[in-house]
Amino acid sequence: MQHRQGALAFDAAFNLTEPWTVLFGPSGSGKTTILRAIAGLMRPAAGRIVLHGATTTTLFDTAAGISLPAYRRGVRLAAQVSALFPNMTVRQNIAYGVPAASAEIVDEALQRFRLTGLADSMPWKLSGGERQRVAVARAATSAITVSTGSLLLLDEPFAGLHLPLRDELLDDLRSWLAAKKTPVLSVTHDVGEAFQLAAEVIKFSDGSVLEQGPVETVLAEERTRLLDQLSRLQQRQ
Repeated sequence: MQHRQGALAFDAAFNLTEPWTVLFGPSGSGKTTILRAIAGLMRPAAGRIVLHGATTTTLFDTAAGISLPAYRRGVRLAAQVSALFPNMTVRQNIAYGVPAASAEIVDEALQRFRLTGLADSMPWKLSGGERQRVAVARAATSAITVSTGSLLLLDEPFAGLHLPLRDELLDDLRSWLAAKKTPVLSVTHDVGEAFQLAAEVIKFSDGSVLEQGPVETVLAEERTRLLDQLSRLQQRQ
């Protein structure tokens, strides 16, 4: 993908080869723009985006004149800001876009995201964290039920949640999506989250890929720096 957005010049190329890949980098480095390009919510100046699922589908190719609309891409995105249907309950929001034959997946999602007790609640009754969990649950269930191959995009999906709940949800979500064979590309700038997921990592900065590989290799320096900071904090206490 090549693109210019303000002062940021994108020149990024990568392949997703693992069940879960983390796009890691500082705020303002262009990570969200990459997700939006894959999802079909923005059109890069040039490039090629291909989804390999049950079939191989070219989502975008400037040379071939291809740019599939978002609804035809088999890609589902949970953005940083949750956008729920205000006139639908939690259950109805999660079920949106899920085929009738796969209705049981909605109950599974409610359980996985600790939302069973809120199934009949309206969005305006939910806290910010609860709304975010519903948005991720909706994107995940929709991705799982795409028949032609899918990709789930998560833009810092649980930012703002208490760490114990975030860690619990991430562990549960990772095992659930792995069992459903639904690949994930998620965005974070949290070193601990990347290591918890034990994911493939794409280190990203200023619109470009710096390095890609196992989290233990790519983020070794960041992990050492974080451990040093924690050690100094403990010494002060």
